[in-house]
Formats: sequence, structure tokens, C-alpha cells
Amino acid sequence: METLQQLLKNIELSTPQIFGSLTVIPLVRSVTGSADYWTLDEAMAHNWVTITEVSEAGAVPNLLCSNTSDRSVLLLDGEEVEGAKQNRIFNLTLLVPAHTNLNIPVSCVERGRWRYRSRTFKTAKHTYHASGRAKKIQQVTRALKQQGRPYADQHQIWAEVDEHLEVLECDSPTSAMADLYAQELPKLADYTAAFQAITNQVGAIFALNGQIWGLELFDFPSTFAQLLPKLLPSYALEVRGVPDPTPLAPQAVTDFLQNLSQADAETFPALAEGLDIRLSSPTVVGSALVAKERVIHVSAFPNTLATETY
Repeated sequence: METLQQLLKNIELSTPQIFGSLTVIPLVRSVTGSADYWTLDEAMAHNWVTITEVSEAGAVPNLLCSNTSDRSVLLLDGEEVEGAKQNRIFNLTLLVPAHTNLNIPVSCVERGRWRYRSRTFKTAKHTYHASGRAKKIQQVTRALKQQGRPYADQHQIWAEVDEHLEVLECDSPTSAMADLYAQELPKLADYTAAFQAITNQVGAIFALNGQIWGLELFDFPSTFAQLLPKLLPSYALEVRGVPDPTPLAPQAVTDFLQNLSQADAETFPALAEGLDIRLSSPTVVGSALVAKERVIHVSAFPNTLATETY
């Protein structure tokens, strides 16, 4: 089975791409074969998967995912789904097996609504914002260690959403993160259009104003290319004030990757396929899904972003 250390050893850095305050450093490697799973958008586009409340009454921290296809479906940590009784984000990356109904752990990002808007969920065009994902990873890791359950701190998730709504002066009747993304759409669209996946790109390091804000790494270039338009808004949303294209020091990238490679790793059974790996070091917090004999997805953030202030 491929390890995170083996994966990182085979990664090469390509030329940084810069737009405004955001720098994206492509992570590339030569990969044979193609993904043997669907992304959520692919599966929903073909009506192969539905996500609903777990019951008519619903339960805030859980949703039901029904996969009727012949392949697994990849649900991405922080990916948002909208509709039903309130919008949610996934607490961790999962592979839902073919022909399986699975209860999945989620967090609410729409505090002011608990009523049906639709019977099923649709996918959003964004993931949860980067700093919030860093905090959520830390919360889920703590819950796994202490309770054996992959749940985030719902009150802190709501506080994080409220803070972003206030800072960006967004009036949302239901305190919905989706309203904030809709309000910021012109700026976010500019950032999304400015970056394109390159040949053999399987991931990226994202930096704002010369400081690393996160890393996303996948097993196949096609997966990264599909999910990049969702991930970019989650970093662009953190841009504040006048654009500051401060260059990212090469040594900072080297140190971040080295710290990630050397991070302590605790293994938990994944709710669906594979193993859930929780990563921590004095400077890095992250998670990884290992399944099908390889690393499917890695998310990592500086510990400074994961600091909880509520």
C-alpha cells in the first residue's frame, strides 16, 4: 500500500502561478491509469447518487448517501451540499462503495434554517473556506481520538461562518455560507478563471500574501482538475484588502512538505472504503484517505490556521 511519504517523494514542483494575492504551486507526477471512482459532481450529473436527510425529521450531524452506480463515489472533505433542511459540509473525505447506502458525518453551514427546501441535496460550486477547513480537521481529529466518531464542533463551525459573514459584510437571512460565496462571486470568479490545471498535475500548494495556506493532493490528475474549480474559491474567499502578490519563498515550500512528510500519523478505519489518516506536527495539521492500495486525497494546513479562537 502506498504511503504518504512515498507519494510526497514522487511529487515535483512546477512553476508557481500567481493572480492577485493568491499563489498556486502545481504538484505534478506521472501517473498511469485513470480514476476508478466518480467525483460527487460526476455521479450526481448521471443520477447515480443521491444525498438526503437520514429521515423525515432529519439529524444535523448526518446525511444519507445512496450510491447506485458500479463505482465508488468520492466525497471531499469540506465539500458543500445545498438543500433539504439545511446546507451541510462533509467532515472528512470518503469513498462511498458501489451499490451502498451510507450515513455520512457532516456539519451545518446554515444555522438559521431547519425546514425542507428540497427533498434531495445538490452540490455547491465551492468547498468550505480554507481556515475553517483547517479548524474542522483539528476538531474531527480530536473527536476521533476521544470519542471514536468523526464529528466537528458544530458551535465553532457556526461561529466561523458568522465571523466570515460579518467581516465580508454579508447579510444572510439564514446565516448561510452559500450566501457569502454568492455575494463574493465576481471576485471568486476572477480567481477561478485565472488558474488552470497543467499536465500531470495532481495537487497544489496554495499561498496568500507569501504565506502557505494549504495543500490539496490527489491520486489522479483528472480528479484534481475536476475539483480545482471548487477548491480555488475556498482560498480566494480569504483574500482581504489590496492585492499583495508577495512571492512565496522556495524554502517555505520545502519546509512545509518536509514537515508534512514527517508528521505523526494516526490511523482510523474509514467509514466506507480504506483508512482515515490524521496528520499532526508542531507546524502542520492534516488528513489523508488511503484506499485501493494508494493515497486518494491529502489535505494539509499550517497549524496557525487551525488555532481555535472562539
